[in-house]
Amino acid sequence: MDGALTTRATPREVDHMIEAVRRLKPEIDAVRDELDQRRRMPPRLVDSMRTAGLFGLWLPRPLGGAALDLVDYVKVIEELARMDGSVGWCASIAASYSRLAGYLAPGVASRIFDGGGTVVAGQLMATGRAVAVAGGYRVSGRWAFGSGIEHSDWTIGICVVHDGDAPRLEPDGAPVERLVFFPTSAAEIIDTWHVSGLRGTGSHDYSVTDLFVPENHSIEIVTPVPTTPGPLYALPFRTVFGVAIASAALGIARGAIDAFERLAIARAGRGGPGQLRDTPAVQGDVGRAESLLRSARAFLLETAQEAWDEIEAGRSDLLRMRALLRLANTQAAAASAQVVDLMYNAGGGSSVYESSRLERCFRDVHAAIQHRAVSAGNYELAGSVLLGLDPGIRRL
Repeated sequence: MDGALTTRATPREVDHMIEAVRRLKPEIDAVRDELDQRRRMPPRLVDSMRTAGLFGLWLPRPLGGAALDLVDYVKVIEELARMDGSVGWCASIAASYSRLAGYLAPGVASRIFDGGGTVVAGQLMATGRAVAVAGGYRVSGRWAFGSGIEHSDWTIGICVVHDGDAPRLEPDGAPVERLVFFPTSAAEIIDTWHVSGLRGTGSHDYSVTDLFVPENHSIEIVTPVPTTPGPLYALPFRTVFGVAIASAALGIARGAIDAFERLAIARAGRGGPGQLRDTPAVQGDVGRAESLLRSARAFLLETAQEAWDEIEAGRSDLLRMRALLRLANTQAAAASAQVVDLMYNAGGGSSVYESSRLERCFRDVHAAIQHRAVSAGNYELAGSVLLGLDPGIRRL
């Protein structure tokens, strides 16, 4: 195997990437209102993010990606989401899908991803139908939550495979599912994204009808077989995807603390002289928010590193690790919402204005935590595994 495929980004490279993210701040600040009003990412910002390599954070390095480990991925995405939730979300979704290159034949992966600037949109629910035909599938379906689809190059959809009119079944009776790639130009984008939070992600519905997709542009999604070596591509696909969601939520929460700290210095205190920051109750809210965020973040980073180490060590019994990583993702998202709520409430009447960053963070984080990957059901799922029960491998 080519050793370059398994090379990890160096700390210096990660630092440079984070600095590249920070250099985007003036551009992001300038388009924040536009993101909400137009419900999509401005093309010029998308181009800047392509140049910075933010859509290829989990792409194999030979294809122009960074192939970051899980911990470094969190650090990059949270820094971007700290500036704006929609921008961080769009980067994280596309970057997480760049990991799919590690399950495609090399020639196909190169065609779709080569250069590191490709944006892939889509979602991971099996609401499509793929009828097996010679050389591939005839795909029809409609999917929701296509984050970033209006600026994407390729789109994915998960389908239930059919042989004629009958669904193909696994040995356990579950339907066979495949993830398919198709050019975004082949899809109809349906204007559905009229929402409260993460407006700038443009997460519209999309559909295709009787579209031919070659076999080699598809992946068996429940237990995909990597074509690229290294821990990043050996990690369980659905479990790792939750890291992308949790990272964005952590960044939004950090942005809320930043915004409140600026407000607390600038605004007079309640009912008396001095600044808002001089109020003991406000000081307590900031202390609670900081401890919540740091503890949830530490849990996620620790668990992500443990998962990486277990894969590198060649361990095959990964059920407990998968459960803990799901749990850490979920706790990071839940704590992020709690942090934003604390800062929003501490801001008082100032928080309700659309011009307030706290108002935006409040809407964005509560949209982000609705994602299934970080839903409250994961507490039960993880708890059942920790108690020695089998939750069903397909659920993890």
